Amino acid sequence: MFSCSKTRALSFFLLIMLLFVPIASAASSAGDIKKAELYKAPENSTIENDLFAELSTKAELYNQGFEKVPAALKKLVASEEIAGIIELENGEMLYVTLLMRGGAIGDFYTYDTPTDPNSKFGPSITVETDEKTVRKILESKEPLKEAVKNMNDGSLQVETEGFFRDTMLWTLQKLYA
Repeated sequence: MFSCSKTRALSFFLLIMLLFVPIASAASSAGDIKKAELYKAPENSTIENDLFAELSTKAELYNQGFEKVPAALKKLVASEEIAGIIELENGEMLYVTLLMRGGAIGDFYTYDTPTDPNSKFGPSITVETDEKTVRKILESKEPLKEAVKNMNDGSLQVETEGFFRDTMLWTLQKLYA
């Protein structure tokens, strides 16, 4: 009978990854690949304590420290469109989109409606939470562990599209629990 031990689960995950590596490399070798410009936070934010401005700064820091980002996280967010839905402390909603390029942030922007007017296909990952949870994660010494803790307690909801993304998210939740 199949045991749910961490070793066996990790072995299963590695097997799945090995199956996908040839597919990913074949897809990535088709055509010319050009380096993407990475996201740069706005130089001067006019709004004090604005969560979007703070997230913009953190997005740029993420790109600057990209080599330190865990490989499992890079694979999960690879070249995805990630929608963020954040309920602010004042009751308003903050809607954001991250367009990832090879695991790094290519574009990061906000809009006023629940659906991104710039999206062509819709997000492949959706994150829903509140401002308090976002700030707790941003202030943590170990943000990935804090994010997983919040996923497990339900204050950070992450929905993914597809088996591969589901498997990567599950792996992150097991490795960083």
